[in-house]
Amino acid sequence: MSREYKYQNETGTKIGKWYLNRLDYFEFYGFPGEWKIKAKCLVCLGLSIWLIKLLPILLAPIFLWAAYVSVRTLVILIEKKCRYRGYFLFPKKIIDFLREYRKDVDVTDFDSLATAEKSGQETQIAKRTLTRKYKG
Repeated sequence: MSREYKYQNETGTKIGKWYLNRLDYFEFYGFPGEWKIKAKCLVCLGLSIWLIKLLPILLAPIFLWAAYVSVRTLVILIEKKCRYRGYFLFPKKIIDFLREYRKDVDVTDFDSLATAEKSGQETQIAKRTLTRKYKG
């Protein structure tokens, strides 16, 4: 019988990166027209793959990028979780749009602070909390 670690249910790791993930990622609510965006992503993905086969290889990177953005957007919309800093070669405009629908999270609750103290990130938390408090 193995011993279950305290934070394993939160992230599957021994230490628990739950709070640090809350600093790097934000969750967002569903919004009107979400299914339309998902449908557009699927159509764009299908067209990109079809056009990669038809057109010359010099145009393939453009359609590969379009397919990548479509897949990444679908994953983000299904999981309803997104990184604050964005993703590699991903349009910042989409992330800014999703930030309008983000959920509010209390970053100073006891469990979060305890996890952050173990990982040595408490100064980063204090800076982010203070800047959010005074920005608005």
